[in-house]
Amino acid sequence: MTEPTAATAPVSGRPFGPGKLNLSIGKDITTGNMLTLLFGSFFGIAMMGFINASQPYLFTEVLNVPLNKQAALAGDLTFVSEIVVILTIGIAGALSDKVGRKPLWAGAFFIFCIGYFLYPMAESVEQLTIFRMFFALGLAINTAMLPSVINDYAVDESRGRMIAVCFMLNGLGFILLLTPLRLLLPVFEGLTDGDPVMTARLWLWTPSLVCLIVSTVLLIGLKAGAPAQLEKREPMLATLKVGVAAAKNIRVAFAYFTAIVARGDMAVLSTFFVLWLTQEAIAGGMPVGDAAGYALKFYILIQVFALCWLPILGMILDRIDRVMGVAFAMLLAALGYISLYMLDDPLGPKMWFVAVLVGMGEMSANLASLTLIGSEAPVKGRGAVIGLFSLCGAIGILLIAKFGGMFSGIYGNIAPFVIVAAANVAVLLVALIVYKIAPTRAEA
Repeated sequence: MTEPTAATAPVSGRPFGPGKLNLSIGKDITTGNMLTLLFGSFFGIAMMGFINASQPYLFTEVLNVPLNKQAALAGDLTFVSEIVVILTIGIAGALSDKVGRKPLWAGAFFIFCIGYFLYPMAESVEQLTIFRMFFALGLAINTAMLPSVINDYAVDESRGRMIAVCFMLNGLGFILLLTPLRLLLPVFEGLTDGDPVMTARLWLWTPSLVCLIVSTVLLIGLKAGAPAQLEKREPMLATLKVGVAAAKNIRVAFAYFTAIVARGDMAVLSTFFVLWLTQEAIAGGMPVGDAAGYALKFYILIQVFALCWLPILGMILDRIDRVMGVAFAMLLAALGYISLYMLDDPLGPKMWFVAVLVGMGEMSANLASLTLIGSEAPVKGRGAVIGLFSLCGAIGILLIAKFGGMFSGIYGNIAPFVIVAAANVAVLLVALIVYKIAPTRAEA
């Protein structure tokens, strides 16, 4: 007698939310627990991402970093942050298995609270770097806890839909939270009579307060205790070996390659886009505060366009070969980043069209790489394969942070976008080769 699979097993949970969503949660999960998960999902990405968006104002008005040094500094801060995340994210996951998700996830937002409070207090680049490394501890924990709590609360038959709902809330939170934060900058400039130091502090202390509130809600509303059932963890080296062995499948190896570039696409936007556009606006005659707000507006709009494109993209990717989906995605991404380079006036109306293209490209590259690894990872060892895929993504962030910042100092702040455009083209070409030599079983 065969054991039931996730697809054939009887419903093991209870319904939650609107019937059309067809969501089910564990019988031991209360409605309050689930609402708390959705609440945390809404704030997660926004509170992780605003730290980069605030940096151009801090660099220029508080720390007086020369404009031609700012991109290199932004890259270095992202680099050290990602190193901390890589070193601590596994520890956070293991610790949460012992003490529960609640204290860890609430603790992540408390770290954000302290980090946002300290960041505008920095009096030197060295202090800012230390504060950023501290903030990165929260990044690691939050990154580990969100999918862990989703998987704890959801039952197998609705796990995919639950993940989609939570990640959609991530995107909505990014848009709906960063928009008022952008609008608060000129308000605080007026309240402080243009004092840049106090303006920066009031601006970043606002998300600090938000994170304190979120931390408190998570501490109250999440389910207490460690997960009831845990699978035995394999040693990290053994897990890595499984992931490497899976690369004998050319399409899996190609997925690892796409992860490096796709995560690099995300990192180049979060690290360099607001900085580049802020400096372009300053060069165009805008005051620093207005320039930072203008750049942040388009950063938010890119995410809006990405979210709007997501349903259409999903339908396209489900109708074509996964590798050709990556080729299509990398073409869009390359066009988006090249359009930034070709843009003659970032302050003109063409910037709206470019933002649409960049948003579509960023979302396409990341979703296509995820769908590829999701379809190609073997059932046995799937966790190890996806873990190595994530590690490759982290390498991509490190590479664009380091080399993007370095080449910005030589060729100007547009350099990181040219680098990722070239990388997107390289993946596109490799995708066409892989499609020819390693078709799916149905095509072979």
